[in-house]
Amino acid sequence: MKTTKPHLSATQLEMYCRCPESYRRRYIEGEVIPPGIALLKGSGFHKGAEVNMRQKIDTHRDLPVSDVVDAAVAAFEEATAGEYVLTEEEESRGATVVVSEAKDDLAEMATVHAKDQAPDYQPVAVEKRVLLELPEAPRDLLGIIDLVDDQDRVVDFKTAGRKKSQDEADVSTQLTVYAAAFVRERNTPPSELRLDCVVQTKTRTTRQVITTQRDSADFAALAARINAVTQAIAAGSFPPALPGTWWCSDRFCGYWRTCPFVNSERKALAAS
Repeated sequence: MKTTKPHLSATQLEMYCRCPESYRRRYIEGEVIPPGIALLKGSGFHKGAEVNMRQKIDTHRDLPVSDVVDAAVAAFEEATAGEYVLTEEEESRGATVVVSEAKDDLAEMATVHAKDQAPDYQPVAVEKRVLLELPEAPRDLLGIIDLVDDQDRVVDFKTAGRKKSQDEADVSTQLTVYAAAFVRERNTPPSELRLDCVVQTKTRTTRQVITTQRDSADFAALAARINAVTQAIAAGSFPPALPGTWWCSDRFCGYWRTCPFVNSERKALAAS
């Protein structure tokens, strides 16, 4: 009988490489931290895009802008009705203010998706799950592709607070996994990989598109990374992140305030 092996994903690979200790707490110990507002805002944006693109597979028409915005905001409202966490700065302003501002920001981002991003694509697959079985490895690789269109372009929709660089697209583990998943499904590479971003700064919200490609050398590097990470997990090796890295902070890590590898005085300041 075929057994179901555990899997890695691009998110898991990136989390382990940034901070193996946070990976241990999330995926080994199962210690799930409630999401922050920024994450919920991004998830709401993706839901609005998903609702639009799924129906467009058959209709070949985009939903009205207001419907896309409503779908994104409804997903955000549902999420914020549950448990979430605030940063220290957000706590000082109050949850009601922070959530209201985030909802307004999300509506603006969803509008950019509906007006600028969506018309460029005729989707053939949305949130496509592809399991890449790795027979010789203890874990398989799961890819969930945001969008494949009728031009064989593979698209990763992103939201960001600043413009992304070409290098970020060229080295993106997520895009490499997407490309590998596409090749597994189609036996041919995608025509193009895209980071299609909605960038929201304090002054405006705009679209940014960065294109890139992957080849056999990228897949070999991904395989080497998967092997190294799976071996380290099997060996129980979970060192902490390097102090001073941007992700080792109260803002970007939900485990930071309870991490034994963080300076106790700094933790006390964060909690005050």
